Amino acid sequence: MRSRTNKECVGEDAGFIRLSTEEVREKLEDALARVVLDGSRIILQQAGEEVAALIPVREFEKLDYLLQDLIPSPFNADDEEYYEDDGAIHCLRPNEIQEEFDLILEEVKEYGELFGILPPEILRGQEMDSFMPAAILIPIDIFWIPEHLILDRIDS
Repeated sequence: MRSRTNKECVGEDAGFIRLSTEEVREKLEDALARVVLDGSRIILQQAGEEVAALIPVREFEKLDYLLQDLIPSPFNADDEEYYEDDGAIHCLRPNEIQEEFDLILEEVKEYGELFGILPPEILRGQEMDSFMPAAILIPIDIFWIPEHLILDRIDS
């Protein structure tokens, strides 16, 4: 999988927005509003390299379903091993994400951790359910589904 750089494409493109990790950290509530209320998908870039994506929960659910279909488990649902890869999604409030942003981003990049972001009670003047995650921070490798998985699926 080839990493894209700022020079190849900048800003908004094909339904997603590229922002630096610094922009997202400094304006997290604005980024969250764009994701939750506008349905945008944000690619986080660090030193010109794509490192993570911030996407709406409903988009994550579709992506997760698609990945499960493309990469089926070698185990049966009756096997204990079937559930071993199901890790928890850490859910944090925006202020917690901002306080630990670098550490959280490192967990996402290096260990493939997923972080749910709980919205504030009011986001852009709209009341929100602040007990359910509204956006998910995911590794970039999950956001960009490798083309060979799709081609293998089409060929079979």
